[in-house]
Amino acid sequence: MEEAFEDASVDDYDDFLSACISLPDANDAHVLAAALKTQAATIVTDNLKDFPETILTPLNIEARSTDAFIADTISLDLGRAVAVIRNMRLRLKRPEKTPQILLLDMEAEGLTETVDVLRAHVQSL
Repeated sequence: MEEAFEDASVDDYDDFLSACISLPDANDAHVLAAALKTQAATIVTDNLKDFPETILTPLNIEARSTDAFIADTISLDLGRAVAVIRNMRLRLKRPEKTPQILLLDMEAEGLTETVDVLRAHVQSL
């Protein structure tokens, strides 16, 4: 991840840990502290229950599921996203996947919102 996204790793967030003590799971404090340090607007996690709105909203941060984040990102530039996903699908060789099978696989992995966005464009995938 760090190779693709230079800022993927956040260090020296200890100064922000004190703002994270009210999280339901103390083991998630580092995630919120890193978000605060980088002034992130969104935490992408499928562990939404441990990042309640009541804690995040006053900090101007929202928690989004992976599926919602991917679906929203695709919607920002649908044509480009469809082309990229098509290229990804065409690189799959073992096994090759039809657009329909790719969507079924994505749905099976819990990407239902993402599939809903892409379904109307299945012939272009």
